[in-house]
Amino acid sequence: MIILIKLDTLELVQNNINQNKMTVVYFTGNSCGACEVIKEKIEKFLENYPKIKAYEINGEENTKIAYKYSVFSMPVFLLFIEGKESIRTGRHVDLLSLERSIDRYYNMIY
Repeated sequence: MIILIKLDTLELVQNNINQNKMTVVYFTGNSCGACEVIKEKIEKFLENYPKIKAYEINGEENTKIAYKYSVFSMPVFLLFIEGKESIRTGRHVDLLSLERSIDRYYNMIY
């Protein structure tokens, strides 16, 4: 299973987004029950996309990073393609639709 790598500085987040063709940034929170459940499902389907780099940020503990990316509630899933935000989805995420969108982008790029 893919494990989301935890990041805790804005510089690390920005560097990883800019250095990878496709980057997932998943914002979670300590008091968010849905965050962990959705995270497990995201980690599972990201196994099918080995070239995507995936990171987790605790938005409650890293508020400057959350504000920089306009994240004000958790969870929030962001997909960056060549440094540009391409997908943003929040609490009411449709995982099947999300995976289809990622698959389409992934197949275009790789």
